[in-house]
Formats: sequence, structure tokens, C-alpha cells
Amino acid sequence: MTDTFYLYKSGRKDKKFAMRMGEPYNHLHNFGSRGMRDRTLINNKKSRFYIEDDKERKRIIQGYKNRHRTDNIDDVHAPGALSWFILWDGDTLEEGIKAYEKRFKVNVIDKTDIVYKKNMK
Repeated sequence: MTDTFYLYKSGRKDKKFAMRMGEPYNHLHNFGSRGMRDRTLINNKKSRFYIEDDKERKRIIQGYKNRHRTDNIDDVHAPGALSWFILWDGDTLEEGIKAYEKRFKVNVIDKTDIVYKKNMK
């Protein structure tokens, strides 16, 4: 059986997203520093962080991976893994979610149109 997780916008003012992990975990992980760029934003023409030059985008992505190479990216619960795969592994949020699903063999339901509020299920 595959675990199902739910991805929301974070209700915390300093974080971008919240991953709600249901049974058997029943907890929440907030991740991604709000106000900071990530791969999904530097590739989005509508984002204030958009970088037109492909070479510069690749340099920024490699810089992130170099800075975070010692982060715990092998634990499904680690905020570093959530950021690494969801925010930095694909050019879009959808691609990042797929990368996370593939790496950890889980199912992620995208509910990023909803801000996570305390005590939500």
C-alpha cells in the first residue's frame, strides 16, 4: 500500500508549503523559505524570481545543490528532502511532486490552492 500525503500552502508566514502526512504518521512538515527563490520560481515567467537565461538558471540550481549536498534527502520526513525534490528537482511544482513521489514511492495530492490551517485533516 502506498502512503498518501497532501501538499498545501503553508499557514506559517515563513514557509511556502506544508506536507500533511496521514496514517500511519499523522503529522505535518512545513518547508521552503517564503520569499526565497527555488527552481519552480526561476523557471516561471510570471514569477518575480524568473531568470530568462538558461545558463544562469542552471548555475543557480547547481549552487543550491552544492550548498545542500549534506542535507538529509533520504528521509521522506526531512524538510531538506521535501525542498530538494519538490522545489529543486523539477522546473514546475508538478514535476517536483512527481520526483518526490518517485523517490519515496508515495502519492502526493496537490492541494496548494488551500492554505493549511491548524487542526485540518
